[in-house]
Amino acid sequence: MRWTISFRTRILLVVVSVALVPLGLIGLWLTGTARRSGEELLLTRMSDVLDETASHLRSQWTRHRSQLLDLTEHPVVRRSLGPSTPSDDGPPARFTRLVDSVFESEFSSLKRELVMARAVTAGGEVRWTFPADSDPSDRTRSGVAVSATVHESVFGNRLGTIEARIEVSALWDELGPTAGTGMVLGMFDAASGASLLPLLFDPLMLSNSRFVWGGEDWITHRKRLANPLVELVAAAPLTPYVEPFQAAAARGVGVLLMVALAGLVLAGWMVGRMTQSLERLAHAADAVSRGDLEHNLAHERDDEVGRVVRAFNTMTESLKGTLKKLADREALAAVGEFAATLAHEVRNPLTAIRIDLQRVEEGLPENSPLRAPQSRALEEIERLDATVGAALDGARTESVDIATVDVLVSLTAAIHASAPAFEERGAVLNAPSQREPIHIKGDLGALEQLFLNLLLNAAQALDSGGVGHVTLTLEDGTVVVTIRDNGRGMTPDRLERVFEPLFTTRAGGTGLGLTIALRIASAHGGDIRLTSEPDRGTTVEVRLPLATT
Repeated sequence: MRWTISFRTRILLVVVSVALVPLGLIGLWLTGTARRSGEELLLTRMSDVLDETASHLRSQWTRHRSQLLDLTEHPVVRRSLGPSTPSDDGPPARFTRLVDSVFESEFSSLKRELVMARAVTAGGEVRWTFPADSDPSDRTRSGVAVSATVHESVFGNRLGTIEARIEVSALWDELGPTAGTGMVLGMFDAASGASLLPLLFDPLMLSNSRFVWGGEDWITHRKRLANPLVELVAAAPLTPYVEPFQAAAARGVGVLLMVALAGLVLAGWMVGRMTQSLERLAHAADAVSRGDLEHNLAHERDDEVGRVVRAFNTMTESLKGTLKKLADREALAAVGEFAATLAHEVRNPLTAIRIDLQRVEEGLPENSPLRAPQSRALEEIERLDATVGAALDGARTESVDIATVDVLVSLTAAIHASAPAFEERGAVLNAPSQREPIHIKGDLGALEQLFLNLLLNAAQALDSGGVGHVTLTLEDGTVVVTIRDNGRGMTPDRLERVFEPLFTTRAGGTGLGLTIALRIASAHGGDIRLTSEPDRGTTVEVRLPLATT
């Protein structure tokens, strides 16, 4: 047994896919953005901390550099960088003692904050070092490098440079190594990359944008300074910043889930109510399919379902009428079949009567008074035979033997058969020049009869000097045979009735030619289109589908 989904279930599936699925996607989006939002907040906080720290460092740096510049203006420092003079203990030792005394007496605060300082002449000679035992190449003691150029007072020539390293603690003072919740600040010498502050973990970890320490994910943010030439790095764990956002996202997802469930329950209840009428309509349709046409549904509302119910009731009533008409048509078809049988039976004795009358005519003297009634009897028999033949043709055109045929064969045969009718009227028929086969699915004999009926009608509409044209065209898988004449034409009211059985505008016509032609065309899956204007002629288009294989 094939499993089917009810209409109610399909509506619920639509509700789920259109409403609940987007809510689920929003929930997933909220969960995903919680971590990103926490990271963005932490990065913003670290950037603010680094900006504040950089501002403080620049302030401290300016103060210490100002002290160093004051040192470069001291006479002892300037003299120490000037041209050397002979001395027992040598210039370096003499100036070292002098500089020590300067630091002790005038620059005691700067002395406490220096790691080391030295004076280097313009030629690269070290004149003194403070403290005297310090090694400029020793990197074990951290400090921030600073330098100041010393110039002559008179000519402004460069005498040399005072190079110093300031204690990091002198710049860092009250800021300390941390800022914010779990945040760690680091400072590195921009030239050497050496860490200038003690850290909780390996300083190399701060070279990465992310790292794991203590079982937590950490991120870093850095800022490079030109004065002093250092790089500040802030690092902090993600968890304290991400957790609030994740908790809010979880609450939001929970609310969305409850809303979705409530919406699903409400949708199920509403769909159930809406589909009750459709369910009754489906039961009524089943009853109609079983032949019960007395089903009449009540329609209380004026919505779409109510309109469908009214349309169903109307359809049922219409179906009753249609079935009655079909029954009447079946009765008429039976009468038609009887008439065709009767016509067939009448035709045989008519043939024998015609032959006997022709023999009588041959034996009558030329001046016999019986020739006139005998001739009239033959004419009436010919007319009756034509009428019976038309009736038999009309009975036969409901079905044809379908095969792949060349429509040109039937059309050419019909043109040859109708040629005497055009000659008798003194008219001309222009045939098509098409020679390539045009294949359709049909019956050669029936198609010949179709074209012949149309051509004979065209001939009957022409007077002496009239012209008929036959053309063929191919349009979108269809062959169009056009038969046009410049004869008398028809008025619009007559044009509307040309396909009615037994309707004719010609004396002696049977009124079955176009009816038979249309039935043959319909049996071939085609159609006939007819246009006409009084005194300008008539155009008939026969459209037949081309064979696909």
